[in-house]
Amino acid sequence: MKIRSQKREGNRVFLEVEEDYSRFEEAFQRTLEETGKEIKLPGFRPGKAPRDMLERAINREAIAHRAAQNLIADIYPQIIDTAKIDPVDYPNVEIVQQEKEKPFVFKLSVDVYPEVKLGKYKGVKLEKKSAAVSEQEVLSVLGKLQERVAVTKEGKKELLPLDDGFAKKVSRYGTLAELKEEVLKVLQNDKNAEVDADLKNKAIAVVSAEAKVDIPSAMIGREIDVMLDELKASLAQSRLTLEDYLRGAKKEEKALREEMRKSAEIRVKGKMVLKTVAETEKLAVSPEEIKTEMKSLAGSIQQTPEEFEKNMEENAKRYIEDYLLRNKALNLIIEKASIKPLDTSTSLGARGKEEKA
Repeated sequence: MKIRSQKREGNRVFLEVEEDYSRFEEAFQRTLEETGKEIKLPGFRPGKAPRDMLERAINREAIAHRAAQNLIADIYPQIIDTAKIDPVDYPNVEIVQQEKEKPFVFKLSVDVYPEVKLGKYKGVKLEKKSAAVSEQEVLSVLGKLQERVAVTKEGKKELLPLDDGFAKKVSRYGTLAELKEEVLKVLQNDKNAEVDADLKNKAIAVVSAEAKVDIPSAMIGREIDVMLDELKASLAQSRLTLEDYLRGAKKEEKALREEMRKSAEIRVKGKMVLKTVAETEKLAVSPEEIKTEMKSLAGSIQQTPEEFEKNMEENAKRYIEDYLLRNKALNLIIEKASIKPLDTSTSLGARGKEEKA
């Protein structure tokens, strides 16, 4: 295989490639044999007809086209490696020369991973919400528990008093103080997760705004596919399908995809920026970290790590590695950020403190 020419225009790479005609002839013969197993000729079992009869029955032009596509697919990984490109979509192919005893030549064009020009990503200024839980939030949860176990007498709803007896009735705790402590703990964990997610989203937004990149439409389209899969999974929890959702919303999938486009573009840019930060900082993910993440994912779907790995698609491990790498980059950005608390008022939860790396 030889690359005759290579040029890049924006995010699209154009190549002209040649291969020995003998490789094409081999691909043609393999394709002919595969086709022979599919064709049924009177008086012969599939794949058992004489070669001359088979060749008269087939369309050689169609076989040649199929053979060319098979050959290009076979050598495509070598082309990517030699040209040192990172495709983000399927290539467009044009056969240039397919004559006997002459090199097999074709042109190939494909969108590739774009160049990301990072702006400032260390020492960015972020505002962090308070993770404090108020007394009123705890009382609100207890109030809902009161409503749940309320009794009706003479047409009136009576709430149980908030005391140790109430705690015993609605929980495994023997005192109201213990119940309040557990409610506080649950609320605090939820608030911590909410605040952490909000800070990470802000960090990605700030660093993405500083970066410059021209995103190929194919990458946005694939992200929309991911968002649709996420929506389907969410709907499935309520035993609904995407078709049910579209019917209820009175819209077509095409319109929904268009609505998702802007969000998909933001998500793609964020992922690309984090990946570039990871590359710039020479961050890496260890095999042990990948195994730990796979174990966690396996547990979430009630599978053993061995079962999970066995059922994984070929590119799933790469996806996990990319996710962990982006997460490391995000953690680095937050560690190096100047973080200002939005609310420092005293409450039951921890007070926010300004953090600087």
